[in-house]
Amino acid sequence: MEVDLRSYLTELRTRGELLEVTEEVNLRYEITAVLNEVLGEQGGPAVHFKNIKGYPERSVIGNLLASRRKMALALGCKVDELRDTYLKKRFNSLDPVVWDGPAPAQENIVDKELDLLSFLPAPLFHDGDGGRFMTAGILISRDPLTGEQNIGIHRMQLQDKNHITVFLSNPPLSEYFHKAEQEGKPLQVAVALGLHPAEMLAAAVPLKKGIKSKVHLAGGLAGRPVPLVEAKVVDLMVPALAEIILEGQLLPGIRKTDGPFGEATGYYFEGESPVMEVQTLTYRNGPILSIIPPWGTETDIIISTFSGAELWQEFQRLVPGVLDVFFLPGALTFQGVIKVAESLPRKEIRRLIHLALNLDRRLKHVVVVDEDVDIHNPREVLWALATRFQGSRDLVFLHNMEGYVIDPSAEDGEATKIGFDATARPEGPYSDRYKKVSIPQDALLKAREIIEQTRRLP
Repeated sequence: MEVDLRSYLTELRTRGELLEVTEEVNLRYEITAVLNEVLGEQGGPAVHFKNIKGYPERSVIGNLLASRRKMALALGCKVDELRDTYLKKRFNSLDPVVWDGPAPAQENIVDKELDLLSFLPAPLFHDGDGGRFMTAGILISRDPLTGEQNIGIHRMQLQDKNHITVFLSNPPLSEYFHKAEQEGKPLQVAVALGLHPAEMLAAAVPLKKGIKSKVHLAGGLAGRPVPLVEAKVVDLMVPALAEIILEGQLLPGIRKTDGPFGEATGYYFEGESPVMEVQTLTYRNGPILSIIPPWGTETDIIISTFSGAELWQEFQRLVPGVLDVFFLPGALTFQGVIKVAESLPRKEIRRLIHLALNLDRRLKHVVVVDEDVDIHNPREVLWALATRFQGSRDLVFLHNMEGYVIDPSAEDGEATKIGFDATARPEGPYSDRYKKVSIPQDALLKAREIIEQTRRLP
């Protein structure tokens, strides 16, 4: 079986992690509403909308990575192995391969009668959005100077029949366009829609030394080389197993209003973005458009998986005693949690807070907790804050720091960052004063047996 979006959906279905909706849904808000309703505290299932009003033989899939369980499935590991699996696969990146024969992504070609608005079932996510958006589009291009090809995940707004705006905020593709625009030339680009989630994750990860490109990283995370095929009208290699490919060029010297758009922060964001002129569209039979709900758990899980692993690895070198790193759900990685060993002294915790708030520009608040706290459980993190933290003693302020671009509370690009030392110091988490209540392991195992037997009853 090919490792693509469809094989991932098959695995989700087998594990009971896929909700298939056959009732007709409208692109105006209804997809967002359903995705939000099924999330729950554990992330809920992925949802495959198979009956989109006005878009026969096309479908939409969302919540693909809206839980750590589904992320683990995408990376082929257990939930408690996510961090180490990501880091291992990142350092085992694979060279892409050329697809042999006709590629599934090019089963159908549209050029002369191209109409993106009537072909792509991109949703109107929120009341107040300025248009319909693609939130899981993987932009592909080459460095105009070196010819190196790379990818990145960027949100895109449908503007008319053959134009979309691209929120080009992150390197390397923003740098490629800048180079081309300085020469007054368009930048040839393609957009891949409907990839395996591991490839989608790779597109979101900042490049690290030792990795040739995000295409190589995508192969490593997916566990097989990315199969590529020559595009039809642009000089690029595109994913052969994508559901949909758009081909065209980013136009130099042109900007158009992008938004308003209900962003991952939970607020509306508007800007002026480059314009892509789409020349050709290719697609698989029965194409599936994958989306990432902009203000939902999925964004948190995607960013937390790679950012948490990268930050933890950096701390291993700088502050021995850091056990794990996580980002609180709903906070867009603005709020991180760091678990430390009982032996780490308070002065080192202070140094750790300063390092964390400087190393990751997204981090706005960081909470440091002890090894007896489950950092993946927000209730336990809040418990540590409530019972081990005193503001007069344990609060760290860093003023005039760089703010994140989509943080509406940042003033003139600056923000105040805060650290919370919620550790049981100086006594330690296992002292009589801070000893956490517990249930014997044999009782827990017995309880699980009882629950499992009860579920089997008719």
